Amino acid sequence: MSTQSPGNRPYRALYRSWRPQFFSEVVGQEHVVRTLQNALTTGRVAHAYLFCGLRGTGKTTMAKLLAKALNCLEGINPEPCGRCRSCLEVMDGRNMDVLEIDAASNRGIDEIRDLRDKARYAAAQNRFKVYIIDEVHMLTNEAFNALLKILEEPPPGVVFILATTEVYKLPLTVVSRCQRFDFHLLEGKQVVERLREVAHGMDFAIEEETLYLLARQAEGSMRDALGLLEQCRAYGGEKISYGEVLEILGLTAPEVIYNLLQAVIEGNNLSGLAAINEVVSKGKDLQRFLREMILYLRLLILLQSGGDEEKTLQDVPGLKPYLLRHKNKFNDHVLLEMLEILQDLTGRLKNSSQPSFLLELAFLRLGRAYRFRNYLSPETLLSRLEELEEKLQLVGLRKEELEVPAEEVSALGDTVKDGDTVKDKNKTGNKRESGTTDIINKTTNIREVFQAPEGGRDSLKGQTHFPAASSGKGEFQEPPEPPESERTLGLEPEPEQEQELESERLREIWDKELLPEIKKQRKHNIYALLQDGRPFSCKKGVFTICLPLGYSFHKGRIEATHNKKYIESLLKNLLGYTVDLRVILQEMPKGDYNKPEPLGKNVREINTVGKNAQDKNLQSNNRQGITNTQPFYSGNKNKPPNKNSMDKGAGVTRLSGDDDHFIREMLDLFNGKLIEAGGEELKSRDFWSFSVDSVPSEPDD
Repeated sequence: MSTQSPGNRPYRALYRSWRPQFFSEVVGQEHVVRTLQNALTTGRVAHAYLFCGLRGTGKTTMAKLLAKALNCLEGINPEPCGRCRSCLEVMDGRNMDVLEIDAASNRGIDEIRDLRDKARYAAAQNRFKVYIIDEVHMLTNEAFNALLKILEEPPPGVVFILATTEVYKLPLTVVSRCQRFDFHLLEGKQVVERLREVAHGMDFAIEEETLYLLARQAEGSMRDALGLLEQCRAYGGEKISYGEVLEILGLTAPEVIYNLLQAVIEGNNLSGLAAINEVVSKGKDLQRFLREMILYLRLLILLQSGGDEEKTLQDVPGLKPYLLRHKNKFNDHVLLEMLEILQDLTGRLKNSSQPSFLLELAFLRLGRAYRFRNYLSPETLLSRLEELEEKLQLVGLRKEELEVPAEEVSALGDTVKDGDTVKDKNKTGNKRESGTTDIINKTTNIREVFQAPEGGRDSLKGQTHFPAASSGKGEFQEPPEPPESERTLGLEPEPEQEQELESERLREIWDKELLPEIKKQRKHNIYALLQDGRPFSCKKGVFTICLPLGYSFHKGRIEATHNKKYIESLLKNLLGYTVDLRVILQEMPKGDYNKPEPLGKNVREINTVGKNAQDKNLQSNNRQGITNTQPFYSGNKNKPPNKNSMDKGAGVTRLSGDDDHFIREMLDLFNGKLIEAGGEELKSRDFWSFSVDSVPSEPDD
């Protein structure tokens, strides 16, 4: 077993004084040890070796052990003696035939030329001349090219050992000339055993939990673990505790991570932000803190996946009690999303000027991920969808199932008394339970909602939305009262929130309160949509607005979700209770109070009138500034005059040619009403053309 250096020598670091001196002392690289010992035993030692692996895995140590074994004075054996002059010189770095070169500082072609010239000479005192080139990937391309020939065919008695942590930077021509050995990271248990051995040799008291913490922070590197142990000894002297090690390494206590995740579970943002503020104010390493949190969540996933508890938690005894408390508290989808959030934060934290802010933001995202994934997981959503499907299937019964004979309904109605439950008189062959009896009772209403009119889709034109009804002839009709049988079966109408408003009060609310408020709030688009409408009624919690026939576009825009909610909110403030906004289309009465104002001089209004209005003499003297009002054409709007038959008749503007098509299109667009301004005639193309500059801008409120 290796021991510390004698007291008369200068102090050396632990990783140097406790460097393995025999192959049997090497930790965790059994595949390399066995291969080299077999080569030494059989005498099949290669001329070039390539040792590659991460830091602190034993590359340089293995190279020195191989050099000692090749030049041991007691012969080439699987183990060097460690007592002869050659072994001691190699251990102290004084052997003339074992040359250790740092390629990072000797990376040029001149250094490689000097090495090549000296390698031609035989060893001065030993059997082999061994060149150990550390960090060989730092050589330049020219230096590699100069090394190729002697590396391929070295002189007798010369062995090259190349060591690197970045083997992918080496040219393939160099790699192919060497025997390659990959050194892997050490396991935590192996590092702990070595640290326990070193601490016992130094008479240094340290807890088992602390050894595992050091091994975890070393991340598989023995040199890093020994360096941390040396730092702990310098701090504590002969003894050190777990809490003191946390202070030395700048780590947070496990309970901080536990409290932070507990705040995520409880939705206590104040507690979580306070814990983060404590970590930042104490100057803890935030990168290590994030690594500890990621490790904590990873172990939770392993525990919840059914892994062996003892095997999973053997390397983290300090986290074990907290992990067991949080087991099965997080959904697997939540943990995966949390790991993604923290992993993304690890990359962003390095170059951030405000790392504490990013950490707080990540904590809030963790809480949102927990709440969303936990309560709206795919399983929960599927179950809710299944429940909705069952309810829809229950309500949306097939038509043949809804066709209940009138005799059954009347029979059921006779059995309903004050507070009694509906029971079927004839129970034979009836498989419905008492809970489904209500569905039968509601058959009439359901049929009215789901059954389409006899006229198909065309008959729906001019009708209003449920619960309002329309005759289809443009005249609005009140919805019928529910039949007596339905009221008997328990389908009582919803109670009225307010009494029905009178027409004068409706007009006052419309003209003096609703429209001015919309205009005041600068909702010009909604104001323009409602300007041609009027309030129809307000009863049973339904506020009905009436628009002229042909205003389907206005109706659709008003019924849009955002516009409807906005108008309903204004009505709620004005009326004092919540109402449902409905829009209907019907022919507006001639005496409507919302008639447009006079339009000014030199303006001619052209109306589409019915057959009976053709013979009437339309008077325009009662309206200020309106001149020469004439019917454009008579009859049904959908049957315009024939082409090429329009000319200027007695007081009637008639067009001919292709202009007739555009006139009809404009009439359909403006609901049969056109306004002609200026002196141009309708058939003139100057009348139908305009520039953007001529459009007046909207006046300010």
